[in-house]
Amino acid sequence: MERTESTLQNISSFYAPVDDTQRQALLEAYLDSMCRRDGTFDHQTGTLQLRETSLGEMNASPIRYAGKIPQEDFDHLYADFTSSAKQLTPELLLLLVFCKMNAGEAYGVRVVKSVRGRKYMQRTDVASRIMMIAQEEEEYHTRILVGAANYFDIQVNGAYRPSLALKVLISFLAYSPSLFFHPILFASEAAGVYIFNWTLNRVRDFCKGQPELQEALAARLIEILVDEIGHVAFNRLVLGSGGLTLGRTLARQTVRGLVGFTPELAALGFDRNAEREFTHFDFKNLPQEVRNRGFFA
Repeated sequence: MERTESTLQNISSFYAPVDDTQRQALLEAYLDSMCRRDGTFDHQTGTLQLRETSLGEMNASPIRYAGKIPQEDFDHLYADFTSSAKQLTPELLLLLVFCKMNAGEAYGVRVVKSVRGRKYMQRTDVASRIMMIAQEEEEYHTRILVGAANYFDIQVNGAYRPSLALKVLISFLAYSPSLFFHPILFASEAAGVYIFNWTLNRVRDFCKGQPELQEALAARLIEILVDEIGHVAFNRLVLGSGGLTLGRTLARQTVRGLVGFTPELAALGFDRNAEREFTHFDFKNLPQEVRNRGFFA
């Protein structure tokens, strides 16, 4: 859904209620945009045709970090991040953030799909079809994030051990009654958009000396943000005004919780001020490329 700057100014907030008379048409428009962006879903391989192509192109990039990150240093910090990591280079911290966000998202996707995914495959209504595709997009996000390790010639080894707090949050989402599922999911998506956008800004701050690496890392985050804006829009479309109010409240708490699950973000500079700035964050604060390419209505 390509937009001009003048039409962007008329886009609603994440939290503005949707006109009931437009809801179904907008859901159908979003499903159409997903199909055009992702391509055909192969049920045998569990892959999306066009996303496989774009991910393959990203991972084939010859771009490499000009410095050196020892594999053993990464392995140690990936398994056991400590406060001493504040002294580490921004590039290593960025890589750890990418990989930890990947691991946390992969864990969440697996759990939610195992609990709720089957019912979406059995239904043909527009909202269920969107949910099924959105779950597959989330799978690609994990691969997009971990693929950043290629630029540093790092292998991501070892099983991810989610914190108890993350397990509780994901279980609450996966098993919540339908009445609460979409407000919680909306909160998770809105918080995720904010943190991905914050990380994108850190990439642009810290990788100025290596513009090709900066662009490659930014491109991965932008691809995720384009999807996530659609996910926020979808959950906004299925929520009434009461659900949006609850979702906004939960989103503030989710930002704080997600940072707690990823202490690497704090080492990279995500502090109380960054948490508070989420209160003022909305569609208009996203990069223009994301606003132009993402579905939001």
